[in-house]
Amino acid sequence: MASKIRWSLPEGVDELLPPKALQVEKLRRKLIDLYVSSGYEFIIPPLLELSETLGGEAHDEFKEYAFTFQDDLTGKDLSLRPDISEQASRIDAYRMESKDTVKLCYVGDVVKRKVSKVLRSRTTIQAGAEIFGDSSIDADAESINLMIESLQSLGIKHLTLSLGHAGLVSLVLAQFKDRGNLLIEDLESALSRKSVSDINSILTDEKDLENKNIIIALSKLYGGKEIISEARQKLNILGEEVIACLDYLDKLIANLELDSEVKLHLDLGEIQGFRYHNGVVFSAYTESAGYSLAKGGRYDGLRKLDNEPRPAVGFDLDLLAVASFTKTDI
Repeated sequence: MASKIRWSLPEGVDELLPPKALQVEKLRRKLIDLYVSSGYEFIIPPLLELSETLGGEAHDEFKEYAFTFQDDLTGKDLSLRPDISEQASRIDAYRMESKDTVKLCYVGDVVKRKVSKVLRSRTTIQAGAEIFGDSSIDADAESINLMIESLQSLGIKHLTLSLGHAGLVSLVLAQFKDRGNLLIEDLESALSRKSVSDINSILTDEKDLENKNIIIALSKLYGGKEIISEARQKLNILGEEVIACLDYLDKLIANLELDSEVKLHLDLGEIQGFRYHNGVVFSAYTESAGYSLAKGGRYDGLRKLDNEPRPAVGFDLDLLAVASFTKTDI
């Protein structure tokens, strides 16, 4: 009697079956059409990258998420891509080599060592669009508007747009730069969770009292547009650079093309979990999802062109997560 062949997929890895596979493919095509018609050039980066060049200036952060192994052919370390936006930045800087504005879009599989908090998976399909070489507020607004349009074009309604500024958070935490990266990472995590108790337990020295109160105030600065005025009062002590970040958010909001179905939310203590972001950060939610369906931000200097930091802003979305909130016949 022939024995049954036992099989299973690796932990955190899934596959798409009918009818969802076709649904996801339709969403993929729809997004590519949207991005190309909006002036973005489509790219298909490789699934494998040399580990030593992964992530550019944020190499350590990207390497943390990547599966890495030694190539039998060359002996070099290779990594499965955990993110395509950083590949787009590499292509812009080293393959396109243009000092003008470059707009790139993509849709492809990514593999991560760490399980996604959203789908409890280590594999997904990432779609996104990036703008390189343009540091203007108009580029930030274009990226945010296209992110919202992406989700709406797939039939997702009642969106909430969350805005923050990673540069502002960095300026606040700069008071502790001589205390080491571990302390700053702990404070970033506490800020993201809005945990006043954790902030208090991290900063126990009396000499930190003033700065601790500022960080606690920052953790509570979330809500509607009125938060910007409140932040100006509570963070004014930190100087003109912090106020400039708040002024930038104010101007950016005025440049956005949001319809009445999109709710605006500001979260000034949020950095999206990526330390390489250095300007505006943004994400989109729905009422029925407890996690972001799309996210992005400004990340100037991730790659350099002719030794000059290359301006960059963009967003990406998890296509499998988005598919859970779209109609099967789209």
